[in-house]
Amino acid sequence: MSAPNTIVGLGALTDHIATVPQLDTARLQLSAEEGAVLQLVGRVERIDQVLARSRLGEPRTIAVLLSLRAKGAIVPARVVPRGAPAPTLDAAMAEDVDLEPERKKEIIELERSLDSMDHFAVLGLKPGAPAAEVKQAYYNASRRFHPDRYFGKNLGSFRARMERIFRRLTDAHNVLLQPDKREAYLRGHPALAQAEKAAAPPPPAAPPPAASAPTQHLLTPEPPPVHHVAAPAPVSRPSSSPVSRPAPAASVPAPALPSADPVESEARRAERQARLARHPYLARTGRLAELLARGKAAIASGDWERAYHDFHQLQSLDPKNREVATLLVKARRAHDAQRSGAEVMRGLGLEQHGDSLGAMAAYRLACSLDDQNAEAAWRAARLGQLLGQDAAEIRGLAQRAVELDDTRVEHHLTLGKVLLDAGSKKLAKRAFEDAAKLAPDNADAKAALKKLRWTF
Repeated sequence: MSAPNTIVGLGALTDHIATVPQLDTARLQLSAEEGAVLQLVGRVERIDQVLARSRLGEPRTIAVLLSLRAKGAIVPARVVPRGAPAPTLDAAMAEDVDLEPERKKEIIELERSLDSMDHFAVLGLKPGAPAAEVKQAYYNASRRFHPDRYFGKNLGSFRARMERIFRRLTDAHNVLLQPDKREAYLRGHPALAQAEKAAAPPPPAAPPPAASAPTQHLLTPEPPPVHHVAAPAPVSRPSSSPVSRPAPAASVPAPALPSADPVESEARRAERQARLARHPYLARTGRLAELLARGKAAIASGDWERAYHDFHQLQSLDPKNREVATLLVKARRAHDAQRSGAEVMRGLGLEQHGDSLGAMAAYRLACSLDDQNAEAAWRAARLGQLLGQDAAEIRGLAQRAVELDDTRVEHHLTLGKVLLDAGSKKLAKRAFEDAAKLAPDNADAKAALKKLRWTF
């Protein structure tokens, strides 16, 4: 069977496709078939040339190309004649993703400028910006460039671009926010260090000394006067005479202590607390506690995107924290499960519009995101069986759907059909019998069992 002249989601057979620069294949978890087809694409190749050189056959190769397209591994490319000026943004800007053209252009230009930008420039700050501005700039940038902010949307290759931008933003934030790392970074960039010194506010001038007498007395107090009182001479009195008490001697007054000014004490206490808050260890500890509390609150509210973002940032600050590592894995799995559900819904929409290959690619992506998604496994197996795709893969998907949820008749029926196509009639009959137990009146199960009744 020859491929159509135009493949929905890829383009015409004479169009070119290209591998995304700096592609991290380990993160995408490509299958063996996807890796083989990606090697055929190389840096850039025509679609019909890839189909001709592939050993998988045209239908299967087209399905694999669509899967690579959905994962953001390949993008449409435009090849210009030799000697002609090559457009800088044409290939990436032509990619069909759920982003506005201005947003795509912003992401592309920023990603291509990362290597030439310092930490301040990446965050959009002037050299010498204080920690408070660094925090605010990082928060604002995270809202724009974190890939999970576009949950459920088709980002294509732009997901990898945004992940690279976000990693760079996080590195800049962590360095500029920790005094020791910031000092080491500025030592390696003397121009930035000079700019930071120039931007630092001048130290406050010392107040001129006051010449008033009371102030001088407080600064250099004189010792209090000492009064010598002579002891009274003993007086002889007859025993019968009343006792006359001597006049009390003049008491020596104690020097008065300066009274504490409550306004001044409060100001000194506030200044001390502010100085402690700027201490590197205390500031870092407070930031860790804030992220941990916010991430746990996000888990409690079901906001897995927020939880994953906070725990990911927290792990970068405290990589040896086992609790954070456990929470990050939990948030990542739940977030991937949400994305998997969104891919199933996207596949249903593509299937309703007649794009079976695109739907198959979406179901495969949903299975790779969450291997516990029974719905994704069943729909991928059902559609793959109808399209006549790889029998071993389809059988594994159908078996997984039954193992994850054996209460649905559709799962057993699909497994039975896949096994029947593979020639495993005994196993197929068992699957149809399981379907009949769940729904005795199911017409498909009854027809399949009637057909297989006299085959053994």
